Amino acid sequence: MPALSFAPKRLERVPMSFEEFERLPEDVFAEYVDGCAVVSPPPDFTHQEITLTVALLLRVALPGTRVAAGAGMRTISDGHRIPDVIVVPEPETAVWTEQVPLVVVEVSSPSTRTEDLFRKSTEYQAAGVLQYWLVDRKQRSLTVLGNNGMGWDVLLDLDADRPKGEVAVAEHGVVQLDLDAVFAGI
Repeated sequence: MPALSFAPKRLERVPMSFEEFERLPEDVFAEYVDGCAVVSPPPDFTHQEITLTVALLLRVALPGTRVAAGAGMRTISDGHRIPDVIVVPEPETAVWTEQVPLVVVEVSSPSTRTEDLFRKSTEYQAAGVLQYWLVDRKQRSLTVLGNNGMGWDVLLDLDADRPKGEVAVAEHGVVQLDLDAVFAGI
């Protein structure tokens, strides 16, 4: 089995078969894309605080859905991604959900920013994800993208000039967003 760093300092791609990926130890936090295990540095406390805040906002605003931080999803072409936050419409017990997510959220980190903006957005759109939320720590912004079947439309763009807004998630509910709450104490 290829060697993996358990705590890499930057995103690493390690070529391996899916069978090798499935045999990785549970303490290796990795996604599987294009024949590679994609291993990221562990998230820092700020990243985790933002992730938990957004997950709680979604959980309260979207009753009847399932919201999880760090749960896995299958993408088309047999990829396996682990968004920071995922919202699915039905109860879920699988490790890798095959449900099409209503919302996936990525909190950008310096080591994953390009992956979040380009590769993941394309995979999530192709998989039919309804909304893709990007939280940019450096810019202190939050962008909500809606899947139009051909690409993404900007549904909401919050920053210092426009720190509050709301977004509907299909018939599941409306999420009130306030950047001061998302970045509270950070």
